[in-house]
Amino acid sequence: MSSRNLFTTLFAASMFVNVTSQAYAVPTQMVNIDTPQCDTLFIPDDVHELGDVGVFPADEALFATNLGQTSGSACQSSDDPVVPNVVVDIRNLSGIAWEEVWYVADPETTISNFDGEANEVPFSPIQEAFRIDNDVTDPGGVNHALIFESMTADGIWEINETWQFILQDYSNLSGLSASDINSIGVGNNSPNFGITDSSGSIIAITQVPEPASLALLTIGAAVIGIKRR
Repeated sequence: MSSRNLFTTLFAASMFVNVTSQAYAVPTQMVNIDTPQCDTLFIPDDVHELGDVGVFPADEALFATNLGQTSGSACQSSDDPVVPNVVVDIRNLSGIAWEEVWYVADPETTISNFDGEANEVPFSPIQEAFRIDNDVTDPGGVNHALIFESMTADGIWEINETWQFILQDYSNLSGLSASDINSIGVGNNSPNFGITDSSGSIIAITQVPEPASLALLTIGAAVIGIKRR
């Protein structure tokens, strides 16, 4: 095969990898604002949404469980002692290690340990949100909702790792569980009917190269080698 034909083949393969990776992922564009509630909120514009393994693609899958009420607080200054705090258990089934993770409430959900407001584009940032962290990943913060990591206590949600975090003063107008992280779409873009009822969303970013990215890097290296020859 000539260098020109091989270059064309590799380019086509790279386009195929790119298209298929988009088909199986849940890339999400976010907008957010900081509020003086607990800690500073910053969410990148482009994140991935993760959710129930029965609804989301394999590379965006998690399994969530409501562990019930807790006497612990995440952000004590905003904790209402009359309203119960709950603990949610999430297990990373995506096959990807996530560098930073956030919780975003659905419109009918209320929490008090939020750092700011966030929503999926094109909606306004009116849904309560916070970064799921602890005193290791955010030593100067006051909203330490992450109370358990089953692997290394470093704030990285590793493959197959289980996290437990607090939703403080949790309530949901539809009576949904805090672990109902079932619908594709964040904030106002999250449907709340049928089998996809959802009380909130998990969004995350990763610095670990995903399989599609690794494939593109390999293809790029091959092309460079051809050009040099």
